[in-house]
Amino acid sequence: MERSIRAITLFTIGCLLAALFALPSPPAYAQSSAIARIQATGKLTVAVFFEDVVPFFYVGPEGKLVGVDPAIAEDIAEKLGVTLEYNRAATTFDGLIDEVVEGRADMAISLLSDTLERAARASFSQSYVSVRQFLLINRLQLGRLVAADPERANDIPALLNNPQSRIGVIDGTSYVGFVAEDFPEAQNVAFNTWAEMLAAVKSGDLVALMYDEIEIGNWRLADSAGAVELRPYHLAGHPDTIAIAMPPGNTDLKAWVDLYLTKAKGNGFLDGVLNTYLYSKDRALIDG
Repeated sequence: MERSIRAITLFTIGCLLAALFALPSPPAYAQSSAIARIQATGKLTVAVFFEDVVPFFYVGPEGKLVGVDPAIAEDIAEKLGVTLEYNRAATTFDGLIDEVVEGRADMAISLLSDTLERAARASFSQSYVSVRQFLLINRLQLGRLVAADPERANDIPALLNNPQSRIGVIDGTSYVGFVAEDFPEAQNVAFNTWAEMLAAVKSGDLVALMYDEIEIGNWRLADSAGAVELRPYHLAGHPDTIAIAMPPGNTDLKAWVDLYLTKAKGNGFLDGVLNTYLYSKDRALIDG
């Protein structure tokens, strides 16, 4: 009887082990690191905002994407030993996070602010550049506010922080939160495009718009006479730090990118890229 029970037991264990080993193995990509997966496909897919933003990413004279971010993306792809492909499906900057976390891009390198809200969804590298925040103020509307409250004439942020002030931002950008934080009493007016927002501040529908020094620097280059009606104003305070977004959980890729950026800062590569595309005398902005 004991032999029969022992035989049945051994047979049962044998069947279980056979069934276990017969189960299909998890796919190779599930066992490998994020870097290994990228190298196995031979391609790095980088999400970039769908519209050009000079000097960070734009189509150059030869039809190739150039700027600060493509230079970094190309160098990363080269060092990983893979080709580079761009995904420009995102129509908002928040949409860049969607492309990454939903698996349509390996990372986003696209003038992307590393806000706490975005960091709750994606992993961010260390920052590779910090851009200043500016207001672009309608001088006529500002004059009316000063006339109504002359005691605050030298404190423009306080002057604008009132329920009558309409301040424009681009929807889906970190600046929606920045305006709410810096001007809680003002009306936060969201626009889909820079052109629409710029037209609104020129017409006086807005007293001001808030954006980074990049887009306002582009405006200054394109419309030097515009300073007659619009005034740039630097907002001191929290800087807009820019970083690379990656899927959550890709710890090896994040560690590699952080190390890459540390080395790129140390060996002068990053400074060279920023000096080539971003820091030039013709892009300098001053208050006034």
